Parts: sequence; C-alpha cells; structure tokens
Amino acid sequence: MEGKGRLIHIDGLRGLAVLLMILVHAAATWEPELNGLWVWIGVVVSAAGGLAAPLFITLLGWGMAQKPLSAKKRFWRATFLFFCQLIVNMSAPHLFEPWTPGVLSLMGALILLEPCWRSVQHRRNPLGRNFFLALSIVCCLTLLFGDWQGPSAWDDRVSTVSVSVLVHHLFLTGLYPVFPWVVFAWFGATIASLQDEQERHGWLRTTSFVGLSISALVLALSIQGGRPWALPTGDAALTFFPANAPFLVAALTGVSLLWWGAERFSLVHRVADLGRVSLTVYVLHFLPFALFHASDEVQHWGPALTAFVVVAYTMAWAVAGAWWHRRYPSSTLEAWMRRFEPAASRAAE
Repeated sequence: MEGKGRLIHIDGLRGLAVLLMILVHAAATWEPELNGLWVWIGVVVSAAGGLAAPLFITLLGWGMAQKPLSAKKRFWRATFLFFCQLIVNMSAPHLFEPWTPGVLSLMGALILLEPCWRSVQHRRNPLGRNFFLALSIVCCLTLLFGDWQGPSAWDDRVSTVSVSVLVHHLFLTGLYPVFPWVVFAWFGATIASLQDEQERHGWLRTTSFVGLSISALVLALSIQGGRPWALPTGDAALTFFPANAPFLVAALTGVSLLWWGAERFSLVHRVADLGRVSLTVYVLHFLPFALFHASDEVQHWGPALTAFVVVAYTMAWAVAGAWWHRRYPSSTLEAWMRRFEPAASRAAE
C-alpha cells in the first residue's frame, strides 16, 4: 500500500495490461513473417497480448466495486471513454473504422450499465460461488447460441455501416461486446469482495486450477481432432473474436495467475508508475501508427528487424509513461477526467 490509499500491485497490473496491449498492437501493425523459431515467439506474443483486454476489464470491475458512482459521474466517465475510443479509431485507420466499438467503449458501456450487471452479481451469496454460476451460464450461451456473437472475421466485426450495426457490435457482435466480456467485470468485482487475503488467494488458486484443467482438455481435444487450438479469428477451438467459451476460461485462468502473482511478488511494482497513466498511454500509443503503420512493407523489414521494432516500441512507451507520470502527473487523460467531473458528482461521493 502506498500513500493516498493506492495499492501498488493494482497500479502494477494496470501497467502490465497496457504494456501487453502495446505489444500486441505493435505486432499486429508491423506483423513479421513468421517461420521456424519465430512462429513460437509469435505464439507467446499472441498469448500474452490476449490477456491484456481481460485484465483491463477485470481491473475496471475491481475499481467499480470500491465505491458507488453517482449517475452524473457514471455518465461523464462513460462519455469520456467513448471520446477516447474515437481518438484511438482515428489514429489507427488500418485497424478500425471511426466508430468501431473497442476496449474503451466497452469500459464506457460497463460503467453506464453498472447498476444492471452489479445487481445480477449480487443476487446470490457467496459472490465467489455466484461468479462461477454466472460464468457457467455465459459459457453455455456462447456454446449453444454462437451465432449471436456474429462471424469470426475482423472486417465484419469492425464495420459500422449503420447505427444499428454499431449498437449490435457494442453489445454482441463487435471486437469487445458487453456480452460476454461482462464476465471479466464480474470477476474483478468478485476479487474486490474477497477482503481476506488468504480467502482471496485460495479462490484465485482454485480458479487457476480449474481453468488450467479445462484448457488442457480443450488443447488435447483440438490436437486429437486435428483442429487449431487458438486463433484470433477463424475456425479454432479457442477464438478471441468472438470470445468463445474456451477463450473465456483460458483468459480468466491467465488473469487469476497474474493477479495472484502480483499480490505475492513485487515484479509488477516496476511498472506501477506506468499503470497510473495507463489510459493516457493506451490512447497515445496509437498515434504513431497512423503515420508509420506501413513502414515494414515499404522498407521490407525482415523478421528480426520487425521483432526488434515491436519490442523497442513497447519498451519506449514503458519508459515514456513512467517519466510522464513523474514529471507531469496533472497533464494526463486520467487527471483531466477527474478534473472536469461534474461538481454535483463529487459532492455525491
């Protein structure tokens, strides 16, 4: 614990989440030609990057469980995040359309809908058992009604040809729709409810063990059936777009292990300063992509050079984010969001 009531491992997890986001976005922008050993490096990067968004949403759920938000504050924060999502989309036209819902719009929607999904979570006790029940229901729905989540194709999931498509993407068929991603917010709120450290660590270990067992079974079945185990999109046992049941289980397992490790060990403390400006760094790291997203193709970069650029770009933002927090803590998106919150919302707290 630090001064002003901050938990350093939470800031560290935020820093880790934004680093993983930058890594996977840089790799997707300057995608190297993978062969031989590079294939396995690509698998590691994809697996690590796949935990970034789940970790962000879990942290959001944890944060929202700390204290209730007034309606005005909820509306302001959601609007601010929607605006930041627009900036991200305009900065990365090679990845998104201007109105494509993404991680930030998912966070905004979850903030607006907090009274709904939090009321569902609190219907039964204990919350740990209630979470597993909710996760089971969500996984069953994704297995039985997979068509609800739309096609597993990037172009279809970023397309926003009409307002109705945009709304559909925000809630069901987009990159990060409310369903089923709300399970990660439930997960974070459940962690926050487990105040006893021993109980919390035991629950995280149990979640990790169950998740690892299920994921190992899915892997074995995919190998036996000659089917790819994991792909971002396409025909595989585990897909990110859409987030199918095996992905939800695997991601929750990874987040559980990261959270448990962050509380037990101090390694993530090194990126705590970065975590305090995670929103700012997340938005800004897209800006260079608008100018340089085709550099690897124009300059004909090889796999080694591309990998170096991806890692160097990620590390540069780690250093820049920590420096920015220490030097200009009041000139960040986080600070501006708090500074311009409606006065009535502050009084309501």
